Amino acid sequence: MKAPLLPLGEAPAKQFHRFLFGLALALLLAGCPQNPQPSAPSSNLEPPRSVMAWAVSPTQVELSWKPPQNVANPSYEIERRIGNEAFQPLASGLNSPSHTDRQIVSGGKTFVYRVRTKTAQGQSDWVESNPVPVPMGCSNHSGNGPAHEVGCFGPVVDNWPLVATYIALLPNGKVVAWYASDDIGRYREKTDVHELDPHNNPPGQEDGTMAVVWDPTSGAFEDVSFGNGSQQNGRSVSGQPKGTDLFCAGYTVLNDGRLFTAGGNLGLEWGSPRTNIFDPRTNTWTPGPGPTTPDMWWGRWYPTVTKLPNGELLITGGTSKPNPSFVEGSTDPRCRTPSGRCPEGLAQGKPHSTIANAPGLDKGVRTQNARGTAHNNAFEVYDPDTSTLRMLEATAAEVNSFEHYYPWWHIAPNGLAFLSGAGKQKGLLDWQQGQWTGIWESTSHGIPYDAHRVYGSSVMYEPGKVLVIGGGYAADDWSSGELAIFSLNNWENGHTTLHITLAQNANTPPTMTPGPKMRYSRTHLDATLLANGDIFVNGGQQDGGENTQSIPGYAGRRPTGARPVLSGTLAREWWPKTVNPATVFNIDLAVYQSEIWKRPASGGTGHFVLGPRAQRPRIYHSASLLLPDATVLTVGGGGCGECAGNFETGGRDEGYYGRWYGRPEKINQKNHEIYYPAYLFKEDGSLAPRPIIAGLEGLAPETDYPTLAYNQRFTVRWAHPDPARSIQKVTFVALGAPTHGFDQNQRYLELDFQQNGYTLTVRAPYDGQYGSPSPGGARNIAPPGFYMLFLIDDKGVPSVARILRIR
Repeated sequence: MKAPLLPLGEAPAKQFHRFLFGLALALLLAGCPQNPQPSAPSSNLEPPRSVMAWAVSPTQVELSWKPPQNVANPSYEIERRIGNEAFQPLASGLNSPSHTDRQIVSGGKTFVYRVRTKTAQGQSDWVESNPVPVPMGCSNHSGNGPAHEVGCFGPVVDNWPLVATYIALLPNGKVVAWYASDDIGRYREKTDVHELDPHNNPPGQEDGTMAVVWDPTSGAFEDVSFGNGSQQNGRSVSGQPKGTDLFCAGYTVLNDGRLFTAGGNLGLEWGSPRTNIFDPRTNTWTPGPGPTTPDMWWGRWYPTVTKLPNGELLITGGTSKPNPSFVEGSTDPRCRTPSGRCPEGLAQGKPHSTIANAPGLDKGVRTQNARGTAHNNAFEVYDPDTSTLRMLEATAAEVNSFEHYYPWWHIAPNGLAFLSGAGKQKGLLDWQQGQWTGIWESTSHGIPYDAHRVYGSSVMYEPGKVLVIGGGYAADDWSSGELAIFSLNNWENGHTTLHITLAQNANTPPTMTPGPKMRYSRTHLDATLLANGDIFVNGGQQDGGENTQSIPGYAGRRPTGARPVLSGTLAREWWPKTVNPATVFNIDLAVYQSEIWKRPASGGTGHFVLGPRAQRPRIYHSASLLLPDATVLTVGGGGCGECAGNFETGGRDEGYYGRWYGRPEKINQKNHEIYYPAYLFKEDGSLAPRPIIAGLEGLAPETDYPTLAYNQRFTVRWAHPDPARSIQKVTFVALGAPTHGFDQNQRYLELDFQQNGYTLTVRAPYDGQYGSPSPGGARNIAPPGFYMLFLIDDKGVPSVARILRIR
């Protein structure tokens, strides 16, 4: 033991006496037991019980707990953390089992609290509260009703490092997002976008992707870019897999929690044949699917990746570089079909389909459009268990209206893959047998406006029921010497919907009826399933923008087929404002007003109500996503580089951007807005108290992710700040993966449950539910993977979700 140091500046005698006193004191302390330090916990002290927290405003959270039963005169200490950060002291010396946290500067984050008991004898262990998402508050912009009726948008958050065009919710609750090899798409100023342009040859552009992971609980970003292509703008990023720009890829989350991507950019509209995988546990990318079959058979730009009932992935659509050397029906080993031969329709298409009354499409990989691009007609299946690809014998050539740009697929309750658009023909594909079982044309079933719903959307709002929303394609018609606006069908398609009910029998046509109309015509819209099964529609654009009265010759919505006709200088002036989706970056066309589809109580096709108005234009390259806190992330829009030229015209085209020509800071939306649905508010505008998922029991003993089995029952323990509330619904919503108007994985269903006080016995998706077959049908209505479990109380207020896996 060291003797105490002598203080400086004192007389020697006084120093000597102080030294003796200090030495004696040190010896005494060394030989005597000390009292416990205040920070040392007492294992015998009972902690508080049932710690509960809920937000009442963007700056206030209420906490309550039950006192320990066997502790006299306890006090309490509280700490708080934001997201996954460390806990920080908040309050101490509290005598009441409740507290109001008014030290929140602003919302938009998720808070977690912990409380412990303290007495003169020590303190108990900490007890954590439920996570509390605190909103940012409603922005002061016009709406169409109070928040408890239509919800509201929060303020704009202008801190995104890129135009988030491709987003997906990960099993850890975070969002992965990317655009291309740079943040805003500077390649668009290049006049030659294919292989003759050195900028578009590896390692210039296609050798990497700029990507981030965003944490909704804290607002923090992590850079997960990879490859040489992402080194632009002074960035220094390295990693694998090199050789892929994930611009225009298809994607979804695998059953093991990784993100699978198919295709990407090999020069505009020439798709990449590569597949890549992102692991959120390590934030790393790797090539996929495996060393023996590293690529798809040919490139894909705008493909769709659909989860199948057996856990495999169906990859369809997209465009590619022409392959003039390919021979129809050859034994090209890349085809990987059961027969060993490449199916009909990959090169030249079929003159007529093998399915009765379904004319074939004479387009294939050999067929080119005006920009030298070929359609990829092959259907491929990825098996994540074996990391291999195979090809079906059926092809897209059998559907003469097959839209290759992110085709809209859903899994039907009978297990088949249902094609709902964007063309007029709908079809059921038996992906196990590799054949179509039926193709039906909506326009022959009493639906006059359903062709060319380009850049609309399609939502399976419950198993077997689909709502096709908006979309269209207008073009100019100079055959009479005048410009006929909306010369195809955007005039009606943009604001109409199509309601589809699938039949149990694979050979029976689906029931197709006109759905409710929206107030606004929309292309490039986003359609998001909410926690209660309603659909939130936002963004997009319509010909002439929201103020269609400004279009010369417009006299209100006309009878079917009637169109405004312009000529001369008026035609030239209004062409960029009346042709969708070509004028994808013209903010003058943006629709800021949102709409909400309200699901029918029983039967029917529902109806739309006007929602709040956004502050930023969510046009081409925007996306929206349901988050675990039951809010909606709206993000992106733009991505036109410097917005002074475009690949379609090969140079300057001010009409392409309207008055925003050369204004990238206005068009490229590197920001987000959160939509707070009406179910989060009380009539007085304050936040409604929410049910709380306090615990889950009966899940599989997995160590990586909480996992359910099909047909099983499990226990949900819940709590609520309002003791008068009960649970009305238990909903199961798949993690979203949206881009370009279509979410490749969103799905909603309601689970059966029994309630006994604050305990729910819930039944996982089961065989026979929603008309699925028994046995084996549960996988059809909920393909294996990750879902958000929401509890909805008898006021319609949802809990914060718990993300579960079912397999």
